[in-house]
Amino acid sequence: MKYEMKIALPVYKMVYSFLFMGIIVLVRPIQSTTEIIVTVETYIALLAGIFLADTYYQEFTSGRISCYYRYGIRKKIISVIQRNLIGISYLLLLATLAYWGFILWYHPIHVSATPESVLYGNVIAASLASIIFVGSFGFTLTNLTQNMGIGIGGTLVLWLLMTSSVMDHLPDYFQLFLLHSSEAQDGILLPYYPSRELYAAVGIVLFGINVFLIRRQPKQRKKGWKKHGN
Repeated sequence: MKYEMKIALPVYKMVYSFLFMGIIVLVRPIQSTTEIIVTVETYIALLAGIFLADTYYQEFTSGRISCYYRYGIRKKIISVIQRNLIGISYLLLLATLAYWGFILWYHPIHVSATPESVLYGNVIAASLASIIFVGSFGFTLTNLTQNMGIGIGGTLVLWLLMTSSVMDHLPDYFQLFLLHSSEAQDGILLPYYPSRELYAAVGIVLFGINVFLIRRQPKQRKKGWKKHGN
């Protein structure tokens, strides 16, 4: 596990992800606590797609793929699962830091009878679902094409689409970032959980598809690479 943590959380990924969320906190001012979920969930989802895209692709970029390919499939699956779980846990921690960053930096007003702890729980729960879906999309697209540029580019296009007004024309179940007002009509925005559950389930399926993708032989990209049987 210690080795997988070193692979999943290299210093450069921790630095750029922390700076990314830090900048979001600084440039997206808020006035009330209910606004936090809008920013944290959408941007942590985008970060997840980029952050998890190279979970397995690192074996290509580091030149270890020809050796890694010889490992038994069970060992590779466990390795990739551990890396993704570490990445998702880290992103949730980052979402927590961003949440409290908004609270401490802007001191937003809280006029609802809904406890702030409930709002925080909604932010983390919604963020988890979005992380699983968008992260699995970037991860799967990278592994499918064996090209991280395509994985990240495709994730960005998907994110732009899902945060655009185009999604307003789709049924509620297909709007990942959909929010609705609480029944008390006190101005609190709550996640529409049926859509989060649907996308989280799709994300889990996408992660499962990668069991077949990592069985494939690597593309011969560098001189001297050879293909090996499993």
